[in-house]
Amino acid sequence: MDLRDRVALVTGAARGVGAVIAARLAEAGARVILTDVREEEGERTAADLGPSARFLRLDVTDEAQWNAVASQVIEADGHIDVLVNNAAVLHMGAIASTTPETFRRVLDVNTTGPFLGTRTVVPHMIAGGGGAIVNVGSVDGLFGNNGLSAYVTSKFGLRGLTKAAALELGRDGIRVNYVASGGGNPEMYAPWMERIVTFLDETIAYQNDRAIPGGAPPEAIADAVLFLTSDAAAHITGVELPVDNGATAGHFIPGFNRL
Repeated sequence: MDLRDRVALVTGAARGVGAVIAARLAEAGARVILTDVREEEGERTAADLGPSARFLRLDVTDEAQWNAVASQVIEADGHIDVLVNNAAVLHMGAIASTTPETFRRVLDVNTTGPFLGTRTVVPHMIAGGGGAIVNVGSVDGLFGNNGLSAYVTSKFGLRGLTKAAALELGRDGIRVNYVASGGGNPEMYAPWMERIVTFLDETIAYQNDRAIPGGAPPEAIADAVLFLTSDAAAHITGVELPVDNGATAGHFIPGFNRL
């Protein structure tokens, strides 16, 4: 899984899973462009990764900013080989307490953002002979979850975009895949932690109802992204790869394994 001579663009890379993904791709030899709206954090993260990484500000919902970033990358590096659509926002709330504006905002970042990114980089990838796009989704894009209607909808949409793009772009040498994360950034949950702690036992039980109890760490998600962007996955496209400790395998019933 050698990414030497590849140029990779990672969205939402200032912190959390995105930062870990950027580090993993850099370790594999790629020149990595970290993008985010969090400029100070993004600059620090890129500096920590060394000379193979740099930061560019990008609001993934703004097509003009996508075009500007792509132009800067092409001017500096000559090509774009990898796009990791990782930027996302989370909203927790029942349907009745989720405003239409909030719902649209989640879709705009989590689904429209990757669409704009794909649309922007594809001509450059075609010109360079192909490439790999990885959309970082969630197990919430594989099955429903109450209290997460906006987020679930956005990740189901991203999964659909992945499959449609894989079919459309495969003959241009571009592979498109989806990583269904069963973990995430603690920062994303922070605004709701005061309420989550009131049913903490249920939340822990949800994560423990897996083949491997708990959530997948960011490093595991980054390893999956590295695999899908590398030549080791040269014949893999249009798939969703769950990195979820077995959450999608079914339900663990304590005691039944001792029958």
